[in-house]
Amino acid sequence: MRTESPRIGVRRVDEVESAYRSLAAEATGRGARGGRALQERPRALREGAAEAYRWALAREPQGPITGLRAREVPDVWRLTAEADAAAVLLDDPACPHDTRDYVRGVHDALAWLCGHSDQRV
Repeated sequence: MRTESPRIGVRRVDEVESAYRSLAAEATGRGARGGRALQERPRALREGAAEAYRWALAREPQGPITGLRAREVPDVWRLTAEADAAAVLLDDPACPHDTRDYVRGVHDALAWLCGHSDQRV
């Protein structure tokens, strides 16, 4: 009998945990993925991605863009709705640069979780 591993969006929970741990290690300067220097990614982008991962792992009580409250791991529909809200902000020319980096981090992390991108943040 084969059992399905738990998932967040289309990714296995252990993949999401690994992505979050890698991002946390970058933030503390203990590592970088793929040889990419820590300073190449804006801090706000890393913070946005980290908050998206924490929310997806049910460690944050509300969505990073919409503020939607959740008590458990959000389903793929909620993840997609949050990614879509981030995309709307990214398309807004009035979105400030520092906010744009944060929103880009949220969007890119959630897009990966939903399977809309193969690029992990």
